[in-house]
Amino acid sequence: MAVRLDIELTDSEKAAMAAIPSTSWFTQFIYRNAESPIHPNPKLAENNEMKQAMVSDWVTESVKGKRVLDLFSANGGFSIMAALAGAKEVVGVEFSEERIKCAQFIASTLKSDCKIEFIHGDVYQIQNYFDEPFDVVLCLGGLYHIADPAFVLRQIGALTKERLLMQTSQVLPIPGNWAKFIVRRQDKTQGGMTSIRGGYGTWFYSPGCLRELLLHGGFNIVEERQPSILKRQRFPWFFASCEPLN
Repeated sequence: MAVRLDIELTDSEKAAMAAIPSTSWFTQFIYRNAESPIHPNPKLAENNEMKQAMVSDWVTESVKGKRVLDLFSANGGFSIMAALAGAKEVVGVEFSEERIKCAQFIASTLKSDCKIEFIHGDVYQIQNYFDEPFDVVLCLGGLYHIADPAFVLRQIGALTKERLLMQTSQVLPIPGNWAKFIVRRQDKTQGGMTSIRGGYGTWFYSPGCLRELLLHGGFNIVEERQPSILKRQRFPWFFASCEPLN
């Protein structure tokens, strides 16, 4: 699903948008008089539609007047949604410099009082980037790509004052506390899937394991969600809205 913006671009802005590589458009944006390029992987549009359907109400209810940190921000889909929902400040952290440039372009077209910034960063170092915590942290995807999610969740815990909105993929449809780690044999970075790197591992978790990881990170789950049973084969996802324990 694309993010629709009630904004009209100038001719120079339309030209600048068209020049951004399609692989940078993790989320498509549609303006009143122009549409951004579409990522070459069509599954991303389906993923974005489902993800927005599952968490957009959480985002809208949580961010008004708040400082928001968006981890794994890609080209800023949820960062922009938070800004439009009334956030006071949004900072997106992303490791792909191409996607950051794309997000910065989108932010430059907004007519919003929200301060929006995108930085190139490593989630293993996020505590070093900021002097104070954020009211709301978005971690919508990406957690299953990193080798040490427990370490990263502890850092996220230290940066969260009020609410963490978390989503991860590759959820195992089994009870109990289980996880498995698999090294990818294929590399899909050249096709714009920058997180799918050959030789690097990825995690599969049961919901019970994710609950323990969040507890380790210092969070209490207020509400959790998963797609309907009929859709979980295509979208094996887990969502949690959490508050800090302290």
